[in-house]
Amino acid sequence: MANFNKHQLAHWMELVRTHEDGIEAFWPSQINAKAWIADMLEFNTHMPQPHSCVIFGAWYGVLADMLRLQDTICVDKEAKYLEWCAKKHDVWQGCMSEFEYESDPDVVINTVTEHINQEVYEEWFRRIPKETFYILQGNNDTTVEDHVRPFTDLGDFIQKNACSNYVYADTKPYEGSWNEEEDKANYFNRFMIIGKK
Repeated sequence: MANFNKHQLAHWMELVRTHEDGIEAFWPSQINAKAWIADMLEFNTHMPQPHSCVIFGAWYGVLADMLRLQDTICVDKEAKYLEWCAKKHDVWQGCMSEFEYESDPDVVINTVTEHINQEVYEEWFRRIPKETFYILQGNNDTTVEDHVRPFTDLGDFIQKNACSNYVYADTKPYEGSWNEEEDKANYFNRFMIIGKK
């Protein structure tokens, strides 16, 4: 994974200082998941080195910052996330199933597959340009209210996401949010896949 200079670190610290939920983008599970994507894009032999990408579920753009690709579009429904992203990246606000590609990106990344229902996912996937690489992430965490489509295992993840032409799939265990009632961390599996449309 790429090293980051003092300007990038200062930018992230400003995010944490100025946005109440900014620290959540730096939970170990979030950073590990983003680092996996960064490493795969840098070292995966199945894909050419990308120069452009569209990130769905951009949140505050930390993944976009980590990838440091020439052309990145951050897509999210929340204006507050995109206001921050727009400081460094192109942005698009709205439901991901309505995003129109003006040109074919090298890679499309969706880090929020568990946050969208099946109908939205299928329309989003249909719109990905043919021959485009995609990276998907999702998990089996049912403790979060916004997780409307958690996956039971890697097979379920592959099946529900219509991944018939993939080159890599993996499951990684992660420590999630703290369970206040039981005074321990919640653990979950994050599922990750690289494919080509």
